[in-house]
Amino acid sequence: MTDTRSAPPAGSAQVQEQHPPIVECLGIDDMILTYSSEHWIDPLGEDGVQYWDIGMHVKDDGGAGESFGSIRICVADEYRVANIVHSFDVLSSDLYRIGKTLYDEKTGSLRDDLEELLALPGKTTIVDKVTIDRRLRGHGLGMYLTGMALDYLSHGTGVIALFPGPLERDDDTDYEQACASLGRAWSRIGFTPYSDGTWILDPGTTALDDALRRERERLRHHRWNMTFCYEAPGLSTISEITMAKSVPHPLPKSCPDTGDVSGDVDTR
Repeated sequence: MTDTRSAPPAGSAQVQEQHPPIVECLGIDDMILTYSSEHWIDPLGEDGVQYWDIGMHVKDDGGAGESFGSIRICVADEYRVANIVHSFDVLSSDLYRIGKTLYDEKTGSLRDDLEELLALPGKTTIVDKVTIDRRLRGHGLGMYLTGMALDYLSHGTGVIALFPGPLERDDDTDYEQACASLGRAWSRIGFTPYSDGTWILDPGTTALDDALRRERERLRHHRWNMTFCYEAPGLSTISEITMAKSVPHPLPKSCPDTGDVSGDVDTR
């Protein structure tokens, strides 16, 4: 992608006048994932559960540009703590719910029936939360990018889990139906129901790899028109997004206040 979004020089008095909004037609090859985590060196620190924060960005001059979503993934190692379920309980009620489904709460060991299902037992990877711009929802893009992150972090061993529940409660939609609908959506990248609302994926099989190939083929022709507006030197935002097949939106004379356009999907 040609870099057409270089910000104007620092000290510009009228940023938008000097650098008007730009519309670009972008696809999945114009997107990039960034990974961030913390590793505490303190030997007494709690390191049985490691958090990874993954950003979804458009490319900008070969690197990460504007963000349009995020993923939070937890990697759990039962051998680094006395009882992994207790560690989950300290961190959050949502992780605890998944933890006690996958592990024996008394021993902290992976449940026997689950271990027998896995090709290569190892660490447990949990998709805790996925957030994506509302204007990009409905195409399976967030799930595909989450699958790419899981493939990057799981190393083909252990088990991947999530609880497919929406963060936003809709009074007109039954919660159980919403969970079932999200579960079916996550099944597109290989997740299957396990127990107590938790869905699992075995990274030791070809299920995830096969699913990512199918999803990439399905998404490779998708294009989105994104309008980039500059608010200050070195700072730009995505002010508008439409599918490229729709009527192209005109370049705005100024950058409107778009408000909060993020959409949270609780995959716990």
